[in-house]
Amino acid sequence: MIDIGGETTEVVIFIDGSVAYSSVVPIGSRHITSDMAVGLRISLESAEKIKVSLGKNEKTPALSSVLEEERTKLPKKKEEEFLDIKALGLVEDIQKISKKSVVDGIIKPRLQEIFKYVGKELKKSGFGTQIPSGLVISGGGALTIGVVEQAKYVLGFPARLGVIEGLSGMIDEIDSPAFASAAGLILYASTKSNSGEMHIPVLSGSLPLKGVIQKGIAIIKSFLP
Repeated sequence: MIDIGGETTEVVIFIDGSVAYSSVVPIGSRHITSDMAVGLRISLESAEKIKVSLGKNEKTPALSSVLEEERTKLPKKKEEEFLDIKALGLVEDIQKISKKSVVDGIIKPRLQEIFKYVGKELKKSGFGTQIPSGLVISGGGALTIGVVEQAKYVLGFPARLGVIEGLSGMIDEIDSPAFASAAGLILYASTKSNSGEMHIPVLSGSLPLKGVIQKGIAIIKSFLP
């Protein structure tokens, strides 16, 4: 499991369903945003908008594969693709930004650096040859364009994005790898609650509030000198 957060990237290796190794790499998706801000000479806020927009556009693999196929059929006709800056509402007065220069020149090198550090952690763990199931990438940084492809390229393992499964209801806003960790904790707690190992109190009319308060006070007192 590779969880790419804002400032750090967490690496956790599971062997037979149990955590065998964990570590933290001090690079995250915020560094990609900073690179874009410096490279494009724009604010961090504008760089984040561009990064998020590129990630959203990548969610249509069928269309992108068709376009790529069409481009390969016509190698002589090369047209540079530019980002739709006006739709993002940036404060900077920018006319055009080449998508290729942003992705290949700024985002890709930083992603490769992140996964190179992840590779060092896998090697350090001693379990690098025992994870044939591959990589699951989660966190907000997992939405960065090209993240799965770069993980496969640098580490040489199968890779996929972490998808939330098992939650129902109005989950459209959290149906994203960015919320995979939180959703996993909720699902884990719910299973432990059903087995009697863990109980999460729910605010309702039948909640024994007095007993909960008394237990809370007793726990606090146990830590006092």
